[in-house]
Amino acid sequence: MIASPPTPDLGLFGPHSTVWHVDREIAVLLGSGSRALMLQVAHPKVAAAVDAHSRYRSDPLGRLRDTLNSIYGFTFASMPEVDRILGHIHHLHTHVRGRTAGGEPYTALDPHLLLWVYATLIDSSLLAYETFVAPLTLAQREQYYADLRRVGPLWGIRPSDFPDTLVGLRFWMADRIRSGEVHVSPQGRYVGRFLLEPKGWWLPPPAALLLRQSTVWQLPPSLREGFGYSWGPRREAAMRSLAALSRAIVPRLPHALRDLPTARSAYRRVRRAEARAAAGGVVPGALPPR
Repeated sequence: MIASPPTPDLGLFGPHSTVWHVDREIAVLLGSGSRALMLQVAHPKVAAAVDAHSRYRSDPLGRLRDTLNSIYGFTFASMPEVDRILGHIHHLHTHVRGRTAGGEPYTALDPHLLLWVYATLIDSSLLAYETFVAPLTLAQREQYYADLRRVGPLWGIRPSDFPDTLVGLRFWMADRIRSGEVHVSPQGRYVGRFLLEPKGWWLPPPAALLLRQSTVWQLPPSLREGFGYSWGPRREAAMRSLAALSRAIVPRLPHALRDLPTARSAYRRVRRAEARAAAGGVVPGALPPR
C-alpha cells in the first residue's frame, strides 16, 4: 500500500495516483455511476435503506448532485474538505437503520454493507474505464484497488474485511451473488428501475436510452434479469461497437473535454501548491506530465 500524500493539497490520493488517472474521466462517471447504484440496491438491505431514507423520489436531481459531490469530493478534494465530507456522511449514516420487507435488520454503519457499496464503486469504475477509455495493466488495476483499500477505514470498513487483491474483491462480489445474499428483491427492483428510469429525466431521450442500455449491458446477467431487463445478440453487438468507438475517440480528446470539472479543479489546486512551494525554494514535483 502507498503512503498518505504529504500535503493537504494533494488530498487522499494525489495526481500521481491511479485513482485520479481513472476517476477524472467523464466517460467513467457516465459508464459506472448507474451500474454501481443498481448493484448496490441489488442487496435487499441496501435497497430497503435507500427506499426508506433517501430522497430519490422527491428530489432525484438533488440526491444525484449530493452523491456525486461526496464521491468525487472524497477522491479529488483537499484534506480539510475530505474531512468535512466524511463527517457529514457519517452523521447521516448514524440515522439510517430499519428492517427489510422480510424483517431483517439493517444499519448504514454495518461494515459488511459498507464494503458491498464500496466494492460496487471500485468495480464499476475500473470496468467503465477499460470499456470506454482504454485498457489497464494488472498492476494499474491492483494499485487502484490498493489506494482505495488503504482509505476504506475512513468509511467505517474494517481493514480485515477487505480481500487482499482486486481479483479477490471481485471474487467476493461474485460469491455474494451466487450465494443469494445479493439478489434483486421486489423493493430493489422498484428502486433500481426508478433510479435508472426516473419519471422526470433530465437527459434528452436518446442520451437517456444510451445510458440505460450501457448500464443494463454491464450488469451481471442474473441481476439484469432480476431487474426485469432482457438482452440479446443485437444489443450486445451494438454496445460492443459503441464501446470500441469510445475507446478509439476518448484517449485522443484533450483533457479539457474528457476530464471532470472536479478533477480539473484538483489539478489546478496542486499546481498552485507547487508554485507556492517553488517560490519558497521547494520543488515537490507533485504533478505528473499530462
